[in-house]
Amino acid sequence: MKQILPTLFLFLGLHLTLYAQDAIYTANGNRLDNARVADLTDDRITFTIQQTDKLNTHSFQRQNVLVAFRKGNFLLIDKLNPDLALAKQELQSFLTTTVWQNKDYLLRAVPFGVLPAKISYENDAVVNYLTSDGKSASISKGELIAIFYGDGRHSLIRDASEAAPLLVGVKELINAANEQPVASQPPVKDPAPIPQPTLDQPKDNSPQPVSIPASPTPVSKLVLNAADYQQYRKKALDKVEEFSSYLNIITNKSLSSNDRNQAIEQAVSLFMPAATIEVTSSKRTGARRYPIRTYLNNLKLLPYSSTTIEWTEIQYLKELSQAADGNYYGVITAQQTFVGRGENTYYSDVTQKNVRVKLERYHMIKNGQEDVKWNLLLGSIGVSAQ
Repeated sequence: MKQILPTLFLFLGLHLTLYAQDAIYTANGNRLDNARVADLTDDRITFTIQQTDKLNTHSFQRQNVLVAFRKGNFLLIDKLNPDLALAKQELQSFLTTTVWQNKDYLLRAVPFGVLPAKISYENDAVVNYLTSDGKSASISKGELIAIFYGDGRHSLIRDASEAAPLLVGVKELINAANEQPVASQPPVKDPAPIPQPTLDQPKDNSPQPVSIPASPTPVSKLVLNAADYQQYRKKALDKVEEFSSYLNIITNKSLSSNDRNQAIEQAVSLFMPAATIEVTSSKRTGARRYPIRTYLNNLKLLPYSSTTIEWTEIQYLKELSQAADGNYYGVITAQQTFVGRGENTYYSDVTQKNVRVKLERYHMIKNGQEDVKWNLLLGSIGVSAQ
């Protein structure tokens, strides 16, 4: 028995590690780990979540699930065939097919492409790797949509709401890339990160991405001219400033409930529907993520008699750049100082907030002519790693 138990625990550990490759990303910004899609109907997704030795079954509306991952594959829920029988076939293929394995793949946003790689070093800011022809290269994580690892794992660099639309067609690119061998070289022990090139430095070692196959309905990219770009760039900073001003109205108990509720509505209108905000506290370990409206309602109900929230040093962490879907994306960072005062209480903290920004196109028909307009919205807010 003593010999059997270690083997059993090893087996269970391997099983849970493999199962942990599964994840579901929801429209409200949550990631559900160890979640595996089991079945679907016309309007619902059924999935299981492995928790230690217990398997729980859950069901969500299909519209509330963006993308599901398993070891070496992913499934875009809104791209499932509208015919239920065919959609179930696509689900079965997802559960039984491995798209990537034994190679790493870097999904670059602009210009859009899949870079076959052998990752040699990675940190929060940069990935160093060997290209298909064995050359050393480096890329900033800010330029990536996601990373697919050779052992079947994945890492979404952008929020799922932004990444999911960009994953369309990626499987075909990976299949094409599988025909290109990745050079096998012994890894360098603890290599130092290659400095990230600036915008003014040529990227001589930048590899060519796998060509995107021709599509009968390619995305029409309307590129902003320099003046419009600067206008929207400033407008994004102004929107973050505007959001920060609403926070103090919402927490101001001297104002009427109607005024504070109106500030909540105005603040919510600045964001994409699925946007979330990450919250940390010096009194509690870990981070929690809430939909924007939920966070603002909770903020209104804080027990402090007075609250001050200041956002300073608002600037771009990642400039607006055009992605494969024709929209522009960027990241604005700011330092938030929170102070809450009560009769016998005082709380303060300082956190670095990163706000995602999306400049999306929409079409209007005016006098029988199609006109392209741009709509600027804020995305999910995260806490910068200190």
